[in-house]
Amino acid sequence: MKIYKRMMSFLLILSLFSIATAQVELSGFADFQLVQPMVENSNPSFQNGQFEVGLSAGVTSSINFEGAIAYNPDTGGFEAGAAFIEATLNDKRGLGLVMGQFDVPFGLDWQHIAAPDRRLITSPLLNEKSVNGWNDFGVNLYGEFLGTTITTFVVNGASDGFAGGGRFGFPILDVLEIGASIFAQTSENNSGSRPRVLGGDFQTATGPFSTRTEVQYMEDFQDGDFEYINHIPAHRGFYSQADLDLDGMMHLPLIIVGRYGQWSTVNNNNQASRVTLGIVYSVSEVFEFRTEFLTDTVDDEDEYRHLVLQTVVSF
Repeated sequence: MKIYKRMMSFLLILSLFSIATAQVELSGFADFQLVQPMVENSNPSFQNGQFEVGLSAGVTSSINFEGAIAYNPDTGGFEAGAAFIEATLNDKRGLGLVMGQFDVPFGLDWQHIAAPDRRLITSPLLNEKSVNGWNDFGVNLYGEFLGTTITTFVVNGASDGFAGGGRFGFPILDVLEIGASIFAQTSENNSGSRPRVLGGDFQTATGPFSTRTEVQYMEDFQDGDFEYINHIPAHRGFYSQADLDLDGMMHLPLIIVGRYGQWSTVNNNNQASRVTLGIVYSVSEVFEFRTEFLTDTVDDEDEYRHLVLQTVVSF
């Protein structure tokens, strides 16, 4: 199922009406990085990270429009990061509907794509090998039933058909949540395959200490490629991350973060692992300074290491 011109036109008209009739709030963030590869004769380099300007406009108490324009450091240009209408259908059940372009709610890492939300500078290896910061156009229905959070989505995916899926989250004693995610492409892509991914996750929060872990199994899908991946070997991976907030323990505005991840094809012909360590220093609510050390190992031979310093400013 594709989003045709009539729906695109309807969303554009509704968005313009929302902005014209509601009070608009602007926000945004930017990050800048100094990257030092840990190899001989390498020089540090300054790099632009993410830069995003967003707006929010409440039409009524239950209907809101959100849009964002983001800088893409890979292309060196600006592009739409989000443009959607969100409607609250039932406050008591937390039931809502999103229509437009948005970060697809698969697994856990989609909540940490923006620089202010990601304590470590780089994304998990698993995310890079699978959905890779998935942003798409479609609809998303979410809600809470008997304590269980449910999110379902239908988005464009490949050129034919659509990609549909969702996530179920089961909280336990307010300190643990266990989740399961799935998505599949309904029609074959340009290479005759149908991508699909199965995922499981859990996250904990106990005072200043929190963790999250994700596991995924993927078929005919890699590096976020819906269109041209052919029948490749199935692959799998996981990552675990732990955060320790020292502010609540020692009144120091520091967060210590560590993550370990692995990825491999099912036949083990290709393997990779990543170790990432970081420290976050919160200068204020809108300014953070971060440092990260990363080591990638590929097929037990090739290694890459870097040290990154980052500043993140929110407004």
